[in-house]
Amino acid sequence: MLGVCVKLNIGSNSFYRDAAPYLGLGIQLAAGVIIFYFLGSWADAKFHTSPWLMVTGVTIGAVGGFIKFFKTAADLGKMESDKNEDKPT
Repeated sequence: MLGVCVKLNIGSNSFYRDAAPYLGLGIQLAAGVIIFYFLGSWADAKFHTSPWLMVTGVTIGAVGGFIKFFKTAADLGKMESDKNEDKPT
């Protein structure tokens, strides 16, 4: 077999504990975009500026979400590499 074989203990609690932070990344990104979409839509209705504040809100939500996504992913990757360095081989 070509490549690296990885054994996943899907039934174990450690698998879910290790995967949980990564699963939360997508939710954080989507939540930022959705929240700012609704804020922009509300502001458009209040100030009669449709669709500019909604577009601005989605843009702010996407940029902020991506920044948070990449920072968190980098931190998780650093923690994972530190954890692997501490493991005895």
